[in-house]
Amino acid sequence: MKRVYTTMAMVCLCVNLFAQTSYQKQTDTIAIKTDDVRRGTADNPAMQAIRIDGENEIVLDGLLNESIWKNVPIATQFTQRAPDDGSAASENTEVQLLYTNEYIFVGIMAYDSAPDSINAPLFRRDGDEASDWVYVLFDSYNDKRTAFTFAINPRGVQKDILLYDDTDEDQLWDAVWQAETKILENGWSAEMKIPLSQLRFSSNDEEQSWGVNFQRRIARNGEISFWAPTSQNETGIVSKFGRLNGIQNLKEPRRLEVIPYVSADLTRVPSISTDNPYYSRNELGAGVGGDIKYGLTSDLTLTATINPDFGQVEADPAVINLTANENFFSERRPFFLEGNDIFQFGNTKTFSRFGNPVTFYSRRIGRAPQGTPNRAGVNADYVDRPDLTTIAAAAKVSGKTQNGWSIGFLDAYTLEEEALYTAPSGNESSFAVEPATNYMVARTKKDFNSGNTYFGGFASAVNRSIDGTYFEDFLRSSAYLGGVDFEHSFNDRNWITSGAFSYSVINGSKEAIQRAQTSPVRHYDRVDSDQLSVNPNKTSLSGFATEISIQKRGGDDNWMTSLTYSDVSPGYETNDIGFQNRADYRSINGGLIFRETDPKLLQYFETWLFKGNAWNYDGDMINNWYGTGGFMRFDNLWTFNYNANVSGDQLMDRTTRGGPVMERPRDWNFNLNLSTNQNKDVSFHFGTFQRQDVSGEFDNNIWMGVTFLPTTFIQISVSPEFGYQRDTDQYVTKVQDANATDTYGNRYVFADIKQRRFMTSVRVNWTFSPTMSLQTYVRPFIASGEYTHFKEFAEPRTYNFDRYGEDKGTISKAGDEYSVDPDGAGGSPAFNFRDPDFNFRSVQGNAVFRWEYAPGSTLFLVWQQQRDDFVRMGNFDLGRDLDGLFSAKPTNVFLVKLSYWFGT
Repeated sequence: MKRVYTTMAMVCLCVNLFAQTSYQKQTDTIAIKTDDVRRGTADNPAMQAIRIDGENEIVLDGLLNESIWKNVPIATQFTQRAPDDGSAASENTEVQLLYTNEYIFVGIMAYDSAPDSINAPLFRRDGDEASDWVYVLFDSYNDKRTAFTFAINPRGVQKDILLYDDTDEDQLWDAVWQAETKILENGWSAEMKIPLSQLRFSSNDEEQSWGVNFQRRIARNGEISFWAPTSQNETGIVSKFGRLNGIQNLKEPRRLEVIPYVSADLTRVPSISTDNPYYSRNELGAGVGGDIKYGLTSDLTLTATINPDFGQVEADPAVINLTANENFFSERRPFFLEGNDIFQFGNTKTFSRFGNPVTFYSRRIGRAPQGTPNRAGVNADYVDRPDLTTIAAAAKVSGKTQNGWSIGFLDAYTLEEEALYTAPSGNESSFAVEPATNYMVARTKKDFNSGNTYFGGFASAVNRSIDGTYFEDFLRSSAYLGGVDFEHSFNDRNWITSGAFSYSVINGSKEAIQRAQTSPVRHYDRVDSDQLSVNPNKTSLSGFATEISIQKRGGDDNWMTSLTYSDVSPGYETNDIGFQNRADYRSINGGLIFRETDPKLLQYFETWLFKGNAWNYDGDMINNWYGTGGFMRFDNLWTFNYNANVSGDQLMDRTTRGGPVMERPRDWNFNLNLSTNQNKDVSFHFGTFQRQDVSGEFDNNIWMGVTFLPTTFIQISVSPEFGYQRDTDQYVTKVQDANATDTYGNRYVFADIKQRRFMTSVRVNWTFSPTMSLQTYVRPFIASGEYTHFKEFAEPRTYNFDRYGEDKGTISKAGDEYSVDPDGAGGSPAFNFRDPDFNFRSVQGNAVFRWEYAPGSTLFLVWQQQRDDFVRMGNFDLGRDLDGLFSAKPTNVFLVKLSYWFGT
C-alpha cells in the first residue's frame, strides 16, 4: 500500500529556481546562497526554477557529480512533523531542481550521521515496508488541493501517489519516470528524471508558479520532516506547500501512451471421472489487448482499455457469509483503480458515521454472470458457463482545468455472455447468462476561494439489453443516479463543513421491481412496518440519500470533533453500479478526540469518545452505542491502540429477513492491537476482538503476525488468526403457518450456532532489483458451523424464542434432514429443513514474478492454485481439517503476460 503520511496528513516540498536560456548564463548567475532559496516566509518558502538546455547534461546514476549541480539553488532547512513537531530535522537534506522542455530533474542529498543505520530494504515498487524515503510533490495545477508525488528510497525503490482534496491520497496512481540512488559514506543521494507529461499544467502561461514541497523520512527514529513545515496540530497538506516560481515557456507535452499486451494461460483442473462433455483437464487460453492514454488537452486525459486482462491480480480471500447481504471485496484491477478518486461521492468529512451507500463500485463492471438454467427455464444436465462477464471496452476522461473544474467520465460496455449446455436428450444448445450492459459514471467538481470551497455533481447510468428475455424477471432494465455535494473549509482549514445529496431511480418489470422492494437492502415486505408495504404493480423505484457533517480536524488546542447526520430513504438503490447493504435509516453520530503531539512519555497520543444513534423510517431505534478508545506511539516506535463500545436499548429490523422487529440484547465489545518496531529484522503484532451480550452470545478473535527480514531483499511474514463465536439468533428458515398469529402468520426459525475459524497468510517476497521481484503467498482458511437449539421467534419487539422439543413441539433428525412439528397435537403442519452444519476448507496459493524490463513495460509470470473442500460435519478439528484441506485436489492456473509501454 502506498502511503505518503500515515495518520492525518502529509506534507510535501517545494523548489524554486531561476530560469535561464544558456548554460553560460547559468554559471554566471546561479551562485545563489541557500538562504535565498527560502525567500518568502519561514512557513511558506519559495525557490526559483532553473532551465537547462538538454537532458544530456544529467547522467542518471544517483550521483550529483555533474558540474551543473554545483551551481543550482538548494532547498534545505527541513522542519520535523514527527516525532518533535516544529523542531529542526535531525539530519540535513538538500534538494535541487532543474527542468527542460520535457523533463524535471531532481537531485537529492540525504546526509546521515549514522550511515550504517540507514534503513534501505529492497522491495517491489509502491510497497509499504519500513524504509527511509525522500518525497517530491508538485502542485502543478496550482489549486492548493492536488499534488503529484514522487518518492524514492535509498535502494532505488519508487513510489508515486496522487493527492487530492488537499489531504486524501490515491495510492494507486502510477506514473512512468526514472530514478537512481547511491548509498554513500555520509548518507545517500538520488537523481529523479520526471517527464513533464506525467504532470498536469497550463502551457498558456509564459511564466508559471507551482506549489511544491519535499518530505524526508528517517525510519529508525520515526522522523518525518518537510521543507515547507506542517504541524501535526494543523490540517491540510497541499495547501501548506511552498512555491516554485520562474518556470517559463513550457510547451504542452505530447501526452500519448500506448500499452499493448499479449497473454497466454493454462488452467489445469483435477482429474475426475465424469461424463461432462465440457470437462477438460487442461484448458489453454490467449489474449490480446491494451491500454491507451491520450492528452486531449493540457488538462484532460483519455484513458481507454480494450479487452483488458487481469490475470495477475490477486484473488479474493475465502469467506463464510451467513447473512442475507453480499460481501464487499476491494477493487484490485489496475484500470479501475487508477484515478478512481475523482469518482468518489457521497461521503462527507467526519470521524464517525452510521454508514453510507457507495455510489460507484467498479467491481459491478465485469461481474460474474447472474443467469442460471432454472431462471432461464433450461433443462440441462451439464452447463459450461463463464466465470466473469467480458469487458469489451472501457474508457475514462479525467483531469482538472486551470479554472478549477475537476472532471471525470467513465463508460464501459460488457458483452452478452452465453453458456453452453447439454440437455437430457444429448442435444447441445446455449442460453444467455448475462445481458449486454453499458455502465456510465460522470463526476465534476468546481473549487474556488483558494481551494477552500468546492461544489460538485455526480451522475451514473446502467442500461441493460434485456427486452423480451427472462432477465426481465429479476434484473432492472436501467438504473440512474444523480447528486450534488459541497465542502467548505474555514479557520485556516481547521474546520470543515460538507454535505451531499443524491437521488436514484431504477426501472424494470413488475417482477424485478418487486424483487427490489423485498431485497435485504430495504424489506418493504416487513410484516410489522407502518411506513412500508410492497406494491406489486410498480415498474420503478426511487429514493434519496443525504449526509451533512461539520468537523474540526486541526488547531492548537489539541481537540478535534465531528457531528454527522445521514438520511437514506427506503427506495434509494445503488447496487447496479454501487454497493449498498441497507436503506431506510436516519442517523446522527458525533464525538470528541483529544490528541497530544508532544507528550512527555510518548511520541504521540490520542483518545476519543463517540456516540451514535440511528432509526428506521418507522421510528425504531436500530443503533444506539457509546464508544471510546485511544492510540499511542512510544519512543521505541511500538504502537498500541484500543477501542471499547457498549450498546443501549435498540431493535433489529433485518434479523427476521422481512419478519417482525426483534429486540437486540445489550452488549459490549473491545479490541486492541500492539505492534513492535517495524524497522527491526524481526517484528510482531498482536490483536484481539472480544464481544459478549446478555443473551449469551460471544465473539473471541485473536490474531498475530511476525515479519522476518533475513536480508534486505527478502521479506517473510506469517499472520495467523483464530475466531470462536456463539450466536443465539442465527436465521435458518421461514415457514408459513396461519396458526402463528403472534408472528403474523409465519414461523421464523432460528438456532444457536458455534462458529470456529482458522486462517493464516504466509508471504515470501524476494526482490532482485527495484524492477524485478517474486511475490508468493499461501492462504489457508478453515471454518465450521455447528447449529443447535433450533427454535422459533416468539414475540415481536422481544428477544424471546420457543425452543423446539422443550418449549413447544417436537424436533427429530433423520440423515441430514430435520423434521419439526411446531405444536404437537395442534393443527399446524410439520415442516422439514436440511441440516445446516458445515465445514469449509480452502487454500489459495499465488506466485507472481514481475519484471519491469523497461519504464512502464512489464513481464508477468503467474502461478495460482486453489483447493476447496466442503463437508457437513459442524465440529472443528484443526488436524483433521488441515489434512482434508491439503488432500483436496488442486486447480492450477499458469499465466504469462507481456506488455510494452510506448510513450513520452
